[in-house]
Amino acid sequence: MTVVGEASNGEETFRLVDSENPDVLLVDIEMPKGSGIDVAKRLKDSGVHVLALSSYDDPEYASGLLESGASGYLTKEKAPALILEAVRAVQRGEVRWFVQPQQDSAQKEDLTEREKEVLRLMAKGHSNRELAEALFVSENTIRTHTASIYSKINADSAREAIAWAWKSGLMGRGDDE
Repeated sequence: MTVVGEASNGEETFRLVDSENPDVLLVDIEMPKGSGIDVAKRLKDSGVHVLALSSYDDPEYASGLLESGASGYLTKEKAPALILEAVRAVQRGEVRWFVQPQQDSAQKEDLTEREKEVLRLMAKGHSNRELAEALFVSENTIRTHTASIYSKINADSAREAIAWAWKSGLMGRGDDE
């Protein structure tokens, strides 16, 4: 993944797209001289995949943006690993809504067995490298699992995910060793 440029407003964004022809464009919803919605509408049929970032976690707001042509939408507070996964998914042509409605009570059953295993090892203090070695996968795979975990349980950090694991009962007796 290579960052080819940065723009501070809508007009600069269009010039950047014309000169660099990026695969994926991350846009802020609220920019001067053309909003993220304006950018998405104008680039809808251009082949550039638009991933919108916003401070607002509002399903109606996201729906309007996606109807304008954006391929994905998520809030700025999401974990960096989730943002990277969103960029990769949008680049592959996946049109997804990355903002999850607030979940007051995510269940441990919402996680795959592998995600539970990753979360348990995270809670024991293992680094991504140690997790990858223990599970015989790459660190990128661990980051993908972590992003999925964060999304499913509505966590923004490892600390929040680990706290959720303990609170939800995922960490059973003997797991604190």
